[in-house]
Amino acid sequence: MDLFRQAILRQGPPEEFALLTVQEAIKPQKQTKLVQDENQLLENILRSLLQELVAAAVQSGQKVMKYGVSIVDGESSQGQIPRLLDIVLYLCEKEHVEGGMIFQLLEDLTEMSTMRNCEDVFGYIESKQDILGKPELFARGKLVMLRTCNQLLRRLSKANDVVFCGRIIMFLAHFFPLSERSAVNIKGVFNTSNETKYETEVPEGISIDFNFYRTLWSLQEYFCNPPSLINAPGKWHKFISSLTLVLNTFEAQPLSDEEGNAHNPEDDAATFNIKYLTSSKLMGLELKDPSFRRHVLVQCLILFDYLKEPGKSEKELPSEAMKEEIKTSEERAKKLLEMTPPKGIDFLHSIEHILERERNWVWWKRDGCPPFEKQPVKKKLVQDGTKKRRPRWSLGNRELSQLWKWADHYSNALTDAQRVSTPAITKYWKPLAEDMDESAGIEAEYHHKNNRVYCWKGLRFSARQDLEGFSRFTEHGIEGVVPLELLPNEVRARYQAKPSERTKRTKKEDTKNSAQQADENQIATPPSEMDNEVGQADPEASAAPMDTDAGIATVNISQEETPTPEDNQKQSSDTDVAQEAGQTEADTEAETAMIDGETDAEDVTDTAG
Repeated sequence: MDLFRQAILRQGPPEEFALLTVQEAIKPQKQTKLVQDENQLLENILRSLLQELVAAAVQSGQKVMKYGVSIVDGESSQGQIPRLLDIVLYLCEKEHVEGGMIFQLLEDLTEMSTMRNCEDVFGYIESKQDILGKPELFARGKLVMLRTCNQLLRRLSKANDVVFCGRIIMFLAHFFPLSERSAVNIKGVFNTSNETKYETEVPEGISIDFNFYRTLWSLQEYFCNPPSLINAPGKWHKFISSLTLVLNTFEAQPLSDEEGNAHNPEDDAATFNIKYLTSSKLMGLELKDPSFRRHVLVQCLILFDYLKEPGKSEKELPSEAMKEEIKTSEERAKKLLEMTPPKGIDFLHSIEHILERERNWVWWKRDGCPPFEKQPVKKKLVQDGTKKRRPRWSLGNRELSQLWKWADHYSNALTDAQRVSTPAITKYWKPLAEDMDESAGIEAEYHHKNNRVYCWKGLRFSARQDLEGFSRFTEHGIEGVVPLELLPNEVRARYQAKPSERTKRTKKEDTKNSAQQADENQIATPPSEMDNEVGQADPEASAAPMDTDAGIATVNISQEETPTPEDNQKQSSDTDVAQEAGQTEADTEAETAMIDGETDAEDVTDTAG
């Protein structure tokens, strides 16, 4: 401790003797950096020395930060306590000792000092703000500094020490980064302890509307705690009725331009008070004060903005009826702000801009306070210290320049017929067909059908080369487009084309039309031609059975006499009756045959005959 007493009395910058003093006092294992036990020992020594210096300053009746000041060659030297703090700050900055040691000494110093001395101590902290805010020191001592400032704010009077409180808050705002969560009201808790007291009984000898007076000041209860209006219909109705009465009074008693011009905003800045007086005797004067009206109307807008705040849960959102009342009251408050002189429109625009920024802050807090700061991009330099120049390409980039060089060696590359070739369908769909084969054991996530580009190209190729396979896409998807000859038998059966009902109906009509055409030809054939056909039909009838109704009819006619027109008409009617009678059985047989893929018109005709 004696070594440090001597060190703080030495002249010159701390870097000349600070480290040497630590090495002599502690004798550390490492010459330039202390280990954990050595840091703790040094911190205890320094805290004890600081306590003795503060006690000596109090006994001498001097200010703490001025104790030990001497005049040398006409210049006053630095006090002993600031000198000690400078030595410790240098050691922490150069990482010779633990970085949080200087913050611990500052906290001890503020706790041992009176409020007058704390103002001088805080002045020293403000002067060293840039050094204390360095990353290597800030990470170790930010919580200690926050605790120190909060303790000072608790000890200060909010009425008498307003300037000192403002200095502390401004220091915290500059010392901590913008995205520091410790300085943010994450949960949005309101200061409900800020109560506004006003008269509840009617005073004697005052001619004012006491009901309006009590209604106006009762609004402060809701302005102080806006969450109390959510999910409380009774409170909300009481609040909206009180607010309506106040707005009606403001509208009924508008301020003239003369009253607004008589009000000087600079006077408000010089005599600013946190709260207005609530005496009923001042009610008449306050109603004529533009600043008072603006304060009440701005509080209304802040409350409405909170109720419409983004990011709320469904339980915290206002009801539809509340939304309509909020919208109506908000429009009235904005209109009154426009009418309130001086410069009502400009004032309203400023308030709307501030509320818009506030909504952005609300979103930022609800997103978890992401950091705003972005680290600067460091430019990489070559070893010799010169910047590396980017290569220049004749055509803008490397690929185009290389393509231009290839043109000299391959002059016919663009006109080559094999440059663009369309693969065959069977070759292109073969990988997907292999995936569909269950015996291959390829997992579904590795199938080619998951490749969108592959499927898109395949559909274009099938649309040009295989329309039948392309038509199966709507029913079976991309796997139905694969040519059937590429698929195994068990897979191919799933994608076999089955005749539709329209195809069946078409084949039935074709069969019926062919039978009717044969009958008409039979009736229209002359007898001479019939005789000639008989000679040719008999051998064929004896050699093989006939397949059509026309053949059967020709054989029957050849075995009979030449029919007359009446016989022909009768025979035609009989044929039609027989055909209609056997139509049901023919349809059943035809459907069964077509499902098996072996039905034809001859079989249907045989059944009908």
